[in-house]
Amino acid sequence: MIIGTNWGRIHVLDHQGNKVKEFSPHSNPVTMLDMDDNGDYVASCSHDRKVVIQGLYTVENSHNLTMDSPVRSVALDPFYHKPRSGRRFVVGTTKVVLYEKAMFGQLRSTVLSEGSGPARAMKWMGQFLAWATDSGVRVMDMNTKTVITLIKRDHSLALPCDQYPPHLCWPDSKTLIVGWGDSVKVCRVRERSANPATLTPGMMDLPPYYLEIVYMFTTDFYVCGVGPLDEHLVVLAYNKQTDLSLASLGVDSRRPQMRVLEPLQRTFEEISKDVLGIRCYQEYKPANYHLECLIEDRQFYIVCPQDVVVAKPRSSDDRIEWLLEHDKHKEALELVETCRDVQNYTVLSVGRIYLDHLMANGQYQDAAKLCTQILGSDKVLWEEAVVRFNRVRQLRVLSPHLPLGEGIRLDPAVYQTVLLDLLNTDHPGFLQVVQDWPGHLYNVSFVINAVLETLARNTNNMVLLQALAHLYSNIDKHDKALAIYLKLKHKDVFYLISRHNLYACVAKHVVELMTLDSAATLDICCQHIHIIPPDSVVTSLSAHPNYLYKYLDTLYERRRDMSAKYHSQLVALYADQDRSKLLPLLLTSSSYDLSEALEVCRMRCLTTETIHLLDRMGNSIESLQLILEEEQDILWAIRLCKEHDDADLWNRLIEYALDKPEYIRELLNNIGTHIDPLMIIQRIPRGLEIPGLRDALVKILHDYHLQISLRTGCQRILVADCSNLLNKLVSTQNAALPVYGDTMCPACNKKVLPTSREEQGSIVVFACRHAYHQLCLPDGTEQEVCLLCRKDKKRSFLLS
Repeated sequence: MIIGTNWGRIHVLDHQGNKVKEFSPHSNPVTMLDMDDNGDYVASCSHDRKVVIQGLYTVENSHNLTMDSPVRSVALDPFYHKPRSGRRFVVGTTKVVLYEKAMFGQLRSTVLSEGSGPARAMKWMGQFLAWATDSGVRVMDMNTKTVITLIKRDHSLALPCDQYPPHLCWPDSKTLIVGWGDSVKVCRVRERSANPATLTPGMMDLPPYYLEIVYMFTTDFYVCGVGPLDEHLVVLAYNKQTDLSLASLGVDSRRPQMRVLEPLQRTFEEISKDVLGIRCYQEYKPANYHLECLIEDRQFYIVCPQDVVVAKPRSSDDRIEWLLEHDKHKEALELVETCRDVQNYTVLSVGRIYLDHLMANGQYQDAAKLCTQILGSDKVLWEEAVVRFNRVRQLRVLSPHLPLGEGIRLDPAVYQTVLLDLLNTDHPGFLQVVQDWPGHLYNVSFVINAVLETLARNTNNMVLLQALAHLYSNIDKHDKALAIYLKLKHKDVFYLISRHNLYACVAKHVVELMTLDSAATLDICCQHIHIIPPDSVVTSLSAHPNYLYKYLDTLYERRRDMSAKYHSQLVALYADQDRSKLLPLLLTSSSYDLSEALEVCRMRCLTTETIHLLDRMGNSIESLQLILEEEQDILWAIRLCKEHDDADLWNRLIEYALDKPEYIRELLNNIGTHIDPLMIIQRIPRGLEIPGLRDALVKILHDYHLQISLRTGCQRILVADCSNLLNKLVSTQNAALPVYGDTMCPACNKKVLPTSREEQGSIVVFACRHAYHQLCLPDGTEQEVCLLCRKDKKRSFLLS
């Protein structure tokens, strides 16, 4: 790093700011410095009209020139250190002059430009040289020594160039950034078409390169320096007026700022802004600031009369350090987890700082959650955390977050320490941990003894009893766990039964289980009926009719085949608990005692059920009597008589209905053809007024006519079918029957058909297709049945 001062001295510093070399080539303030690409030579100029080319490691090719006017700018050829580069450099006064090495070590000067004012800034990159005068910025191709572009000054003329100087920067050999006053331009060097066919006559004399402005915008601040940062621009800014946003934060808007901008067409977007802490900034103007940059290292140097500030993009480590200094530990931890370029910090290091902060401020809940995030699978760190939380009596906060053996398992003593602390301080928390932690993590018997000691002082502690039941379950003492759950009336007993297959104990404790949750108990009993026999359940529930009803009802619905022997009990239970289910049971089941069921129904005055039972037992007369006297349902009575089709029942029904006109009408309307209507009509008392009698008689006549029509039609169909079948039988019997040559006579076992004309005789063929010689049949009798078939019939009859 090379720095020129107002006293004409030049200081050579390393990147840490340590002085390496110093020399005093000038007597007035140094106006500009430049170096070659290799860093071997330094060019400086001053108002004392001197231009000095100083070798840092050799005196060869060093020069000390005196101009005829103050020198404002100088530029070294980037390849000045190379022997055959011509050792060129450019000096800017009121004119721009190129100096290059001639024969015998002499310098040859060439005026590149004059008459446009003093050259206030100058930069050389590759083959292109850019300098700024009061009229604008010129770019020259140093290979051809021709100006390829003039960028005219377009900002306000009210900004004098000596107070608002131009600033030039070459990010690469084809890009130029110009910052001047309150305007910024980004330019690209383009090459003209090399195809002669596309060049017009006027373009033949133009230089091969030209400069194109790709971005141009005006700022709300004065530009004190420019530089590139990836795709963005870094601008050293000086506010034009008071910045209210900074003033609200107590920051003087006259402080210089480093702004990162994204260039756009005619405008820009501000990415970031940093206020610089410069000493005596109140006394400085834009001309007092200068910006240089190392593009490859992404470092920027802000130079002012009393300070040199090194700026670089903030790294993730810088951000984390700043966050930690300002107690923003959560954001720092999130950053170190998401960023891959962090070098000085790890999740553990930042997390431990955050953990210390939380513990110091009493935020134990957040600290416990943080342990899961930062300690990972480090057993030692977890045990240290347990000790630390135990020291502040906050193990109950840490307990939900301890590792439970998945990838890491702590010593059993650690888990036991936590459990004992919870046992003494937080019983609900103790229960939760016992339920969540596997039993293999700690000595369960040791914890059980501790719980029993605590329960000895407080025997009615339901929370500890529940925890004790869970602990007993962990060591397979399920009978004790079941007894405790039943004592507590806790529904976890069903989970215990299903998990450890304790169905054999259900029948013994079925009453307690039904009291706790009847639905769950019934599900278990019906699903595991091979383990829980219904006889034992019924015996246990016999003193609890309501529970017995629920069990037998569920058994009847789900396992009807297993419930048959309990239908007699179910009849009585249905009669008391749910009458709507009684009648369907009576109608569909045949496994109950009819006499007992009838006695149950009569004792409870269940008339409908009694009627069905009497009818089923064959006592239809008493059933009819109950229907007529108790239910007074004539239609039901008629249905009963139709079902039995008993004349005695009909007579009893008619006798009962003779003095009841409504019953007579219903009888006439519904008897149909089951009985003779005259049995009713002739017995109706004279003078009895029967509503609807005419319609009933008309219906009887219509039904009778319909019956006669049906009978006549059926008789006609029957006669026709008989005639057809008879004709078919006669024609079948009269049809010829074939007799083949190999047919044998069953009587003589000879062929039926003769072999010669002399043996020819009569043949008899029966309907069964057996053929006989007529002579072989018994004389004097007419055979209607084949002798062979008749013997078979006799044999079958005797065998049967």
